[in-house]
Amino acid sequence: MLGVPVLVPVLAMVLAGCSGADGVARPGTVRAEISSAIYAPIEQQRVDAAPLTEQEVFPAPALGVMKKESVTLSADCGAAVAADVDGCTQVVRGLFRGPDLVGQVAVFNLGDVAQADALVHRFRQELFLTPLASERAGTAMVRAMGHFVAVSWVSAEGDARPDARPDARPDLAEPLAALDQASRFVQARILAF
Repeated sequence: MLGVPVLVPVLAMVLAGCSGADGVARPGTVRAEISSAIYAPIEQQRVDAAPLTEQEVFPAPALGVMKKESVTLSADCGAAVAADVDGCTQVVRGLFRGPDLVGQVAVFNLGDVAQADALVHRFRQELFLTPLASERAGTAMVRAMGHFVAVSWVSAEGDARPDARPDARPDLAEPLAALDQASRFVQARILAF
């Protein structure tokens, strides 16, 4: 872990259903957090200018029980959320599958921490990732870390039943934590300063 805490205080929000009022596919639960002082060394992209690479964000073929199926890097950040994303120069997205699970990780490279925090607020209120496969309902974590925003989303394969009995739904906490490990690349960037 290189001595950098993985979690900072969380601003949690629970969303009803699996889609927003505007029809955007959304997880049933979204935990969101803005950046904290620990990420101060990488608050500005101009100081931390190296572009993201697939190898940096997704070096392993799997995260927990979920295997990496595909990765895309793009300068079109808006395509990842079907909306404009101010200050975003790059997004890297990975699709993962596990036993009856589908997940997605996206990392947005923004100009500064203010733009990253603003994007986190937008994820809480109005937009979410466009599905890469059959992501529906499920649970997600959105975190600003300096000028980056990492989003991890996991759901049961094809699960469109957010009203299913709680005891019938799969436990998504462990796979979500595994997907969130993709954000560990930030630790190396902090230690480089």
